[in-house]
This record gives sequence, structure tokens and C-alpha cells, in this order.
Amino acid sequence: LLIADLHLGKADTLRRAGILAPRGSTSTDLDRLARLIERHQPETLWVLGDLLHGPIFDAPWIDRWQDFRRAHLSLSIQVIAGNHDRQLTGTTAQLLELQVIRADVLLAGLCLCHEPPPGAPLPTVSGHLHPCVRLPGLPRRWPAFRLNAGGLILPAFSLLTGGALVQARDAIGFACVEGQIVALQPSRCATSL
Repeated sequence: LLIADLHLGKADTLRRAGILAPRGSTSTDLDRLARLIERHQPETLWVLGDLLHGPIFDAPWIDRWQDFRRAHLSLSIQVIAGNHDRQLTGTTAQLLELQVIRADVLLAGLCLCHEPPPGAPLPTVSGHLHPCVRLPGLPRRWPAFRLNAGGLILPAFSLLTGGALVQARDAIGFACVEGQIVALQPSRCATSL
């Protein structure tokens, strides 16, 4: 199972900075992830960067993460470190019961990475950009899997994380709309900023 940009602790980080942010967003995201794991039964969860978004020690979300890990003891969690994962060291990785990789990974002919590299020789699967789209007749932005010549860019898994609106001419892929997958065609998407 591949996801990107879980951003554990983002709401706590925002609240510490004086920005209003909802409580419980980490629990909501981990509940969604647990449902995916239960449904698909992967042996390995790959997090393509930005597992974290703030401090680990004394973080309010750490107990919830440990409950999640206890519920999925046999699941191997591999994290390709992203720009927000500076605190993922050997000690913190051990505490969180996961492995941290500080390089791109070649898996089944794909390059797994956090940021989509320009001109990669292999198709990539990455995160970091948080693609989203607007669809006619529907309110708000929707997370999107964006396909381009270089590969696939995953949406941010965290519901609290904003998104980069994909230009209509680039909107080839799939959107996640109320539990449904919607195929994107350039004519169905709004233009971006």
C-alpha cells in the first residue's frame, strides 16, 4: 500500500502557532488508513514522505499512533523521508515502529520518492505536491492522483493538508470524491489559480 503526506501532528503544530485547527484529525486519518489496511491486507505500507508534521516527543497524537501500530503488528512500515521528516531518526523510528529510508527506492520497476524528480529515467510514484481538483457542480477541492509523463503523484493522505490545484490541461488521473474514484479528463476540471 502506497500513501504520501500523512502529516501526523499537523493540527497540534498549527494550534501551537495560534492557528485554529480541528482536534482529532490524526485519529481520523489513522482510522481511514486502518480501514484501507483491513480491506487490502498489505504486507508493507510505504509512506512516500512527510509522515510527520511537528514534534514527536510529548505529541498528543503519539498514543493514537501506538494504538494503530498495536492493531497492525505484522505490517511493515517503510517511510521514505520527506521534507517534514527531519525528526525521524533511529530513535524516533524505533519508537514509532517503522523503518526510515533517506533515498529513493526502486520497487517493481518504479522509483518511489517523496518529491517528483525532473527527468527521472524510470516512472516514479511520489507525493509532496498534494494535487487536487475542482469538479463542475461539486463544492470544494478534491484530492487527486495526478498522472503525468514522469509517473504518478499521490494526493496528501491527511485530510487537514491543503492541496495544489491541478491545471485543467494537466488533470489526467483520478479524484477521490466522497468515497468514490472519479476518472479525470481535462474538460471536467476547473482551471487553477
